[in-house]
Amino acid sequence: MKSYGKLILFLAAILLAVTACSSDKRETLLDPDRPITVTLWHYYNGNMKVVFDSLVSEFNETIGMDRGIVVDAQSQGDVNQLGAAVFDAANRSIGAPPMPDIFASYPDNAFRVNQIVPLVNLEQYFSQEELSKYRREFLDEGRFITDNKYYILPIAKSSENLYVNRTAWAPFAKAHGFTEKDLSSWEGLVKVSKTYYEATGKGFFGVDSNANYMIVASMQLGTELFNYSQDGTASFNLTPKVAKAIWNYFYTPYVYGYFDKSGRFSSDDAKTGTVLAYTGSTAGAAYFPTEVAFSDKDVQKIEPLVLPYPCFENGKRIAIQQGAGMCITKSDDAHVYAATLFLKWFTQAPQNLKFALSTGYFPVTNEALDGGNFIKEAAVGNGSSAAIEASFMASDAMFSTYTLYNSKPFRGSFEIRDFLEKTLIAKISADLDSVKRAMKGNGDKAALLARLTSEEAFNTWYTEIQGQAHLLLQQK
Repeated sequence: MKSYGKLILFLAAILLAVTACSSDKRETLLDPDRPITVTLWHYYNGNMKVVFDSLVSEFNETIGMDRGIVVDAQSQGDVNQLGAAVFDAANRSIGAPPMPDIFASYPDNAFRVNQIVPLVNLEQYFSQEELSKYRREFLDEGRFITDNKYYILPIAKSSENLYVNRTAWAPFAKAHGFTEKDLSSWEGLVKVSKTYYEATGKGFFGVDSNANYMIVASMQLGTELFNYSQDGTASFNLTPKVAKAIWNYFYTPYVYGYFDKSGRFSSDDAKTGTVLAYTGSTAGAAYFPTEVAFSDKDVQKIEPLVLPYPCFENGKRIAIQQGAGMCITKSDDAHVYAATLFLKWFTQAPQNLKFALSTGYFPVTNEALDGGNFIKEAAVGNGSSAAIEASFMASDAMFSTYTLYNSKPFRGSFEIRDFLEKTLIAKISADLDSVKRAMKGNGDKAALLARLTSEEAFNTWYTEIQGQAHLLLQQK
């Protein structure tokens, strides 16, 4: 037993020595007199890009200058354009630039890129103590089901809130006996939207992310939308109960006109008065309008009302967790090490709070989140808009009463998410076009709407979406 104990101590000493040597060796990879450039691709635009660029400059002029690192941050457009650019680079498509050293990514895209170009396992460069500083569910979003390793570092996270034009909502709610509680459930939202449509002929509400709605609706009603396997595959798990809820509280109110979406983003519809409310990302709080332009001559100032994400009355309190993290492309030791130094610096509380508070994201470390530190910072004023501050308050309430959920990445998850984002809204658009055509021919609108939303129509759609999703995942 004594010999066995000595062997364990000997091996432990060797391990510590190897670790120390490895750490010392990494320190020699960088030379301030011969700085290396770390390319970073992101999707930030507008104010987010301004704040991010300022922080990158701060790093380059301090830590970077001392260590010999220059971070070259490049926006690739929006998140979809970034995903396509990274995927093209990984595939070495004609005309595509080389892979960046760091890129922002949602788990779905990171997973498929890792099948082509290896990403860095963060545990090789972050100690367990360092990883423990990040909020656990934020960190776990970057863990792949195939090997249970971390490949995505959270730098800022978001969820979804309900955004409302308070200025227009207040008199309407008073006139019809509604309160904010009626906006807390999907059932209530449909009831409010129906009343608003009957009073004004316009839609009340819009959903910004259709895929998020379906994923979260399934979770709120007790099942995950996908069944996962450790080999990196998954199957579609849309139950009849969840499908019917999506049909009743998404498809049907859109077809009847209670819900509406005509702009690219629901905040665009709020700017034109097309809708009074919408569910959207907390990271998009800055885009909530300060005024509504009904026409060139009719522009009205408005105030925001931001509430927690709606839930089904008999469902669980669950909302989406999202926000692209940062991946490091596996390359030479110097570039990987330099990339990790930048990300460690960026996610420290002072830098992370500055980025989060000015953009509507949540910081990612326990230090920044615990005790509502980010709420306290927002309250003293950091140049945030009224909608951002209201979103932080609503989100802080969600942290204590909701479960934040993210679906896991798997083979085909990028493609099926795109499918979920487009398929039902495309059906809605096509069915609304059919109603317009019928009305031009003096058709019976009530009868047509009843047929479109009938049990037979539901069963047809349910069979079709299951078949299409199954085929899509089979191909992956």
